[in-house]
Amino acid sequence: MQTIANRGVKVYPNGMPDTFTVDHWRCRLVSEAGEGNTVDKAQLISLLQRFNEAGLDVVKTENLYNFDGAKGYSA
Repeated sequence: MQTIANRGVKVYPNGMPDTFTVDHWRCRLVSEAGEGNTVDKAQLISLLQRFNEAGLDVVKTENLYNFDGAKGYSA
């Protein structure tokens, strides 16, 4: 897990403890091999299954891509 945000405010890592939060979180997950390494669809499906088994709802997923070695998404 690289970051967790709530309402666009980073809460992990090094978030402010007094941040007002709501029940809608955004998590950025990267490959265990490190950012920039590919996560295949089977790994993603396995992770979503673990979330489901833990009783967590997943509202949406977005795949992040690099194009010609450059990030195609914001930090």
